[in-house]
Amino acid sequence: MGVTRKAWITYYDTQKPQLHEPIAIVASPGLRSVGKVALDTLVENLEPPLVAEVFSYGFPGVYYGPSFLGAPSHVGVHLAAGNLVALPSVRIYVYKRDQQARSRDLVLVSGYQAVDPPSHYMVAAKVAELLAELRITRLFALGAQVIEEGIRCCATDVALLAEMARFGIAQTAVDRFIGFSGLVTALAGKQGIKGVCLFASTSQNENNPEYPDWSAAEILVTKVCEIVGVQDDADSEEKSSEHEEREAIFRALRERESEEEHARARAQKRERKREEQIGYG
Repeated sequence: MGVTRKAWITYYDTQKPQLHEPIAIVASPGLRSVGKVALDTLVENLEPPLVAEVFSYGFPGVYYGPSFLGAPSHVGVHLAAGNLVALPSVRIYVYKRDQQARSRDLVLVSGYQAVDPPSHYMVAAKVAELLAELRITRLFALGAQVIEEGIRCCATDVALLAEMARFGIAQTAVDRFIGFSGLVTALAGKQGIKGVCLFASTSQNENNPEYPDWSAAEILVTKVCEIVGVQDDADSEEKSSEHEEREAIFRALRERESEEEHARARAQKRERKREEQIGYG
């Protein structure tokens, strides 16, 4: 008997949002959580409404190791705010922008790594289907790599590589993009959605491969904001508003990094104290 696999979309409005030339930004847990931190920071600061979620039998509740490497896992739920249970999901947010300035709306996709390749394909195909329903024309997938310096890219269309070069982004020599985000990009390409994968440079953390690299995430957010946020016909008031948005995002990243560093220092202090009490060096 075969394993049952299923993924489904839940919309939180009876009518799908009417969007202006929307651009999708996609990220999921991965190497040093760079893409995820960048996407989460955009969501936290832009405060877009949640319009849909994709659920799947292939989403475990917890991973015991790097999720993007198919680590051991257990089925279960998450505890959300107020101790309410929540199923693991891919979350889709919509940020509607200034229509008078003809700014393109943003669809932010907070991904989740499935437990095995067939489930990955099933969920990524469902997300690509959703993006096509929302009439997405351009997609940016966020990730990281440890081989090259700076931000690098690959794309579903040669013309996009030339476009990224104008933003100072060179092509990557990395030969694969592991996990949810790259797969969504490729499958969305089959739906006619042009996609770019952006990789920030990071370093390995052998003890915890998904431990956040806040600095790399900030660099990635800066570049994404530059690509999707600059409008040639924007007036000075809109440019000022965009600048304020970016600064809020960067402040949040720095605050989260500082909090993480303080927490790590406290944990190290507790560990040293414990070792002293039991007589070790």
